[in-house]
Amino acid sequence: MKRFGYLLALSIVGVLVVVHPAAAQKEGFYKGKTLQILVGSGPGAGNDLKTRIFARHAPKYLPGAPNVVVENMPGAGGLRARNHLYNLAKPDGLTIAQIVRGTELQEAIGDPGVRYKADRFHWIGNLTTGDAVCAVRIDRGGSTLQEAIKRSAGAPLRNAESGGSSIGAVAALLVKEFTGLKLDVVAGYSGGSAIDLAIERGEADMRCGLIWSSARARHANWFKQFGASKPFAAVIVQIAEQRNRELPDVPTLIELAPDPSWRAVAETISFTYENAYPMLGPPGLADSTVKILRKAFWDTVHDPEYIADSKKAGFPDDEPLPGDKVQQTVKQILDISEEAKLRLKKLLGMT
Repeated sequence: MKRFGYLLALSIVGVLVVVHPAAAQKEGFYKGKTLQILVGSGPGAGNDLKTRIFARHAPKYLPGAPNVVVENMPGAGGLRARNHLYNLAKPDGLTIAQIVRGTELQEAIGDPGVRYKADRFHWIGNLTTGDAVCAVRIDRGGSTLQEAIKRSAGAPLRNAESGGSSIGAVAALLVKEFTGLKLDVVAGYSGGSAIDLAIERGEADMRCGLIWSSARARHANWFKQFGASKPFAAVIVQIAEQRNRELPDVPTLIELAPDPSWRAVAETISFTYENAYPMLGPPGLADSTVKILRKAFWDTVHDPEYIADSKKAGFPDDEPLPGDKVQQTVKQILDISEEAKLRLKKLLGMT
């Protein structure tokens, strides 16, 4: 009986010796480490502000409570950051990214600058599912799409973008194709903040792809919908599946499509904005690390203090998406029809 008790005790100790280190490793995975979040745009853009709010609250949900730092890596509408994350970032769980929508679309249309496979990234989640808009300076394009079309007949409007094949550039060129609005895409800006500054300075007249929740947070004084007594800009097109309740008289890109084939393209672009501010990790991450990151993401975006800070910064109630849902959306966009791909390539001058 004594021998049985002794063996049982050894068994229990053995279990503790085996299980405890594994549990400790899981619980303290990030202890003493730093998690870097690359942002694929310049400082001050809506996605940059939102990511920095996330970074302040994420440590409490990451095992080991690491430091979380944000580093901006602007360039080519997020393409520089995507290529870096895919080809240079180590799959050790210490580098992830927040890069604005368009990752999968740039691959789907065969952008020559793409050096990645979108479905091999590990998609962690999406900070917001945002409607987007095309906005124009009122003194340059008027207050409606019809006015903008008339005014652009004399001189094309300058549409500022970060990259020539960015999702915003695609949206602008579709508006041009669908309505006859004369515009030129002026690319090379480091991100949304630089684009907006160019518009304020008069270097550019408009932009497409401005996330409406970001506009509320950063440019409430631009738009009458946010209470501006002397509005600076007007929304002329929405990039959304249906009209935003704050913009009932503004047409959507889908509504403007002249035929079913173009409508399919417009729907794809609008659907892309469902992943407005996605977060992703490099290929090769261990499944256990992906699980940790996805859980921490989901817990953070539902944290009351994170939500309160987001609202304080001007962001309305968001609709975040979990990583598995984002991964599904990526696949759907990669699988767009060959006809849609061909039309987009022609639109961007890739054929």
